[in-house]
Amino acid sequence: MKILLTKDQRAVANAASKEIHPKYALKCVHIKKGIIEASNGFLLIQKKIDYDGEEDFLLDAGEFKKLKDSKSMGGVSFSSEGDEIRAIGENTVILRKQSGVYPDSEAFIPKEEPVFKIALSRKLLKKLISTLDDDDAPVRFYFYPKLEPVKISIPEENTTAIIMPINVEL
Repeated sequence: MKILLTKDQRAVANAASKEIHPKYALKCVHIKKGIIEASNGFLLIQKKIDYDGEEDFLLDAGEFKKLKDSKSMGGVSFSSEGDEIRAIGENTVILRKQSGVYPDSEAFIPKEEPVFKIALSRKLLKKLISTLDDDDAPVRFYFYPKLEPVKISIPEENTTAIIMPINVEL
């Protein structure tokens, strides 16, 4: 097994659970054929990767997040040696494969056609997030008919945001 993961692809580890969780696997990054994914039980992030191996494996997200890119390779190269993964980036690090069963994430991804879609640039989403204070305050999204603004409400912060509709082909 040999995989090269960019910093962007490794960023999925930020979605992994940091809490002690009944499903230890949620504290891990899951790598399977064509996908790297992580979840905390409420948020699931998947990114496509160039990996066509048949072996699925889990890596501790905390250790995984510490890896630094090799500038010459443009990422971190992973190779398997039994229960260990050699990660070669800025440094060479040995990661142990974690035991456990990762939930079938495909079962959570809706397959039917959505009622409507919205598109946000990362820049706009970051700007919205930068206006908030309380990390734990729930953010409520209100979707209205097509071509109407999306209303975002954070009552605990007395905040309302409106995202104007943009005609984007999705």
